Amino acid sequence: MAATMLPESGDAIRKARSAPAIAALHAEGTRTVVALRGETDIFDRPVLCDTFSRVITSGGGDVVIDLTQSTFVDTGTVRVLSTARQLLDRQGRNLTFRSPSRLAVRMLDMFGLAGLIETSETIQL
Repeated sequence: MAATMLPESGDAIRKARSAPAIAALHAEGTRTVVALRGETDIFDRPVLCDTFSRVITSGGGDVVIDLTQSTFVDTGTVRVLSTARQLLDRQGRNLTFRSPSRLAVRMLDMFGLAGLIETSETIQL
C-alpha cells in the first residue's frame, strides 16, 4: 500500500522556517530605508506588500532597499519590489538597492532592476 503525503500548509512551513524575513524601516536623511533581513519568499509577500504600501503612501523622499543582511530573495519578492518602483516613479520618487548579494543582483537583473543598485557615486547622505 502506498502512502500519499499532503503538502504542508503555508502556516506549518512558515512556523518551521528558522530565520523569517524582517523588514525594518528607518530614515536616512530625506530617504526611507527598508532593510530586508534573512530570507524573503512567497510567504512573506503580504508583509512586504504592507510595508511598501505604508512607505509609498507616507509621502516624500526616495526609498532605499537595503539587502545587506538579506540571505535570499525569490521572484515574488522582486515582483513586489518592481511594483513598488513603478508606484514610486509615478510620485517622482526613486527606488535604489543597497548591497545585494550576487544572487540578488541576478534576480534584480532578470526584472530589469539591476541599474538601480547604489554605487559609491549614487550614495547620497
